Amino acid sequence: MAMRYLRRIVILILVLYMGISSIPGGYAYVVIGENSTTIPLEKRIYEALKMENLSDRIINIESLSYKNNVIVGVTFFYGIYYVGESDKIYRDLIDYSSRITKAIFQSFPSVSEIDLSAIYRDTEKVEDNYKEPTFTASIYRKDFESFHKEEPSFDLFLDKTGRVYYSDALLLEDPSALKRESYVEENSNRKIASPKKGLIARLRELWFLYRRVRVGGLHKNGIWRGNPHLKEIAITFDDGPRPVYTPIVLDILKRYSVKATFFVIGKKVQIYPYWGQDIVESGHTIGNHTMHHLNLTLLPYEKKVEEILNAQDTIYAVTGEKPRFFRPPGGDYDRDVTEILKKNSIYLVLWTKGLGDYNIPEKDAKFLLKKAEQDVVPGGIIVFHIGVRSTVDILPEFLEYVKREGYKIVSLEKLIEDSK
Repeated sequence: MAMRYLRRIVILILVLYMGISSIPGGYAYVVIGENSTTIPLEKRIYEALKMENLSDRIINIESLSYKNNVIVGVTFFYGIYYVGESDKIYRDLIDYSSRITKAIFQSFPSVSEIDLSAIYRDTEKVEDNYKEPTFTASIYRKDFESFHKEEPSFDLFLDKTGRVYYSDALLLEDPSALKRESYVEENSNRKIASPKKGLIARLRELWFLYRRVRVGGLHKNGIWRGNPHLKEIAITFDDGPRPVYTPIVLDILKRYSVKATFFVIGKKVQIYPYWGQDIVESGHTIGNHTMHHLNLTLLPYEKKVEEILNAQDTIYAVTGEKPRFFRPPGGDYDRDVTEILKKNSIYLVLWTKGLGDYNIPEKDAKFLLKKAEQDVVPGGIIVFHIGVRSTVDILPEFLEYVKREGYKIVSLEKLIEDSK
């Protein structure tokens, strides 16, 4: 009996040793029987970077995977060590980016893409309003391994891939301008309460909304639902582009041969231009979600015009496509907004039912899936949000459900055409 227990202990020790030592850097998860222990990839990457003395600038690490596509996003800061030595800021940033990219790819063979976002910081104290990336890059393993053999400088490598963004202030190595460009305007007025409406006005609004959803089709240049008698829906994604999430969603849609509409934020398209281009090149429709994701109803008329048209120009400059569709953040719009859209031949697009995936905890993914399935109605416009992990988790199952129920997923263009 004693020998049997001793033998089990020896085997357990050997399994543990082999499991850990077989992974570069030793940061793995070990699975033994039913008592499995999983160390998240993000933590393993952080520990690996820590061993290489590369963790002191890390702000955040996140990862998502689908099938064999594993994407890691790393957000870090730069600049604080070279206040007063602006000529070293750019070179330091490139050197650090190169080192963490090499460390992650070499230590974690399963990682297929690394998304970098760098935030300029000139002080130890971080102000909430100064967190906008002034450098970003999306790096595929295959490109890195191919170019790495030639051993070019890292910035030359990034320029060759075309999947990089440098702010003008960074290229000029201007610390004061970098500080200004790091200011985050996005969502800055969304916590301010909207003006209260009277009971009659709210009842009238609800009645109009009910008619628009029940009847379907265009109503004064706006659409909430397509043809309520056709088994077709349009899928939309708000708030992108965003590291890790956008490429994974694009990968899932590609594998299911589904086309969607992405309502993107102009500033994010500016910072992550390559994903704006990927959306269009993948055959999806790109829509306007304002420049900074503000509550338009709280802005003066001129600012509303800026938020909508600056986003139009930015998206066009990056992707070559001028959006035909607009979705107001939070669904908040007024007569000014409809007037601006009509003048510029842009459709207002809302949604048939409010899924609210951003309000559902990750652990309740099954509930989110059930709720999303309930949103599938003839002519329905479904709204998901880029940046919600549970949305990524349920997306394949949701697409399978839609197909199983005999629905077609169509573009917004076709949804509108079929509703006339």
